[in-house]
Amino acid sequence: MPQFDFSTALPQILWLVLSFLALYLTVARMLPRVGRVVAERQARIAADLAQAEAARQAAQQASAGGSDALDAARAQALGATSAARARAQAEVAARLAAADAELAAREAEALEMLGRQRAEALSALDAEAAGLTVELVRQVAGVTVPGGQAAEMVRRLAA
Repeated sequence: MPQFDFSTALPQILWLVLSFLALYLTVARMLPRVGRVVAERQARIAADLAQAEAARQAAQQASAGGSDALDAARAQALGATSAARARAQAEVAARLAAADAELAAREAEALEMLGRQRAEALSALDAEAAGLTVELVRQVAGVTVPGGQAAEMVRRLAA
């Protein structure tokens, strides 16, 4: 076996040392570069995370600002609708008051007309009753009663 051949061991050890030395020097020269790349990458990741956090906070503030604007618009709309509702209620109340006044005037007119018609009807009824009384007394008793006296009697009895 060539591994157990001690006659070639010294050159193999020499090449082993030279290979490890070359590998060590290569890694030693590359290690700072790799360290810088890793450090730069960590810095870039940290910067990206900070930028993402700043963007998130800006988005939250914009959202809060939008909410404030939305709340202000909602309050303005509620104020406008409340004012419109109040105007409409005032207009309805005014129209109702005008309609009530008109109905009250019509009612007073109707009551006055009914009172006149009632008085006329009672007067006509009294005149008819007086005429019937005169006729009844003439047929039953054979006495002629003057119309004024019969009308007076009917008025006393009706009261």
